[in-house]
Parts: sequence; structure tokens; C-alpha cells
Amino acid sequence: MKTFTLVIEPGGTYRRAAGPYNQATRTPLYEADVVAPDIDVKRQVQIESELMGSDGNCSWIWKCKNNSNWPVQLVLKVDGIIQL
Repeated sequence: MKTFTLVIEPGGTYRRAAGPYNQATRTPLYEADVVAPDIDVKRQVQIESELMGSDGNCSWIWKCKNNSNWPVQLVLKVDGIIQL
């Protein structure tokens, strides 16, 4: 299995289109996990997600911001599989 993590520097932001999303079946399942030195740093990372597009043609979007003073790693997953 491939592994991938993205580093977000302190004060940095990251935005990514995760992929297509079916509103009727609510699939696929998109997840973003934060790996940080401690829980206080992890709490300072904002991860927002939203749907963009029109009925039948939606994409899932991640918007992440690291409000901490430490770099953090972001692990992006689709249906539990780590993505590039």
C-alpha cells in the first residue's frame, strides 16, 4: 500500500478537490486526518469540507488551515484508502 502525507507549515493553507461525490448514495467517503506533535496542535488545524457543483455533478473539496506554530501532516483518504 502506498503512503502519502502532506506537510502544512505553520500558518499555511491547503485546498484540494478530493473527487466526485454522489449525493444520493453519499459515496465515496472522504476523510482527512491530522498528524501533529500533540493534541493541542491538532486542535488548531481547521479542516473544512464542502460540496461544489450541481445536482448529479458534485465534487468534494477539502480546505485546511494550520493555525498552530508547528508543521503538521495531513493524511487524505477516499473510502479508507490513502490518496496522493
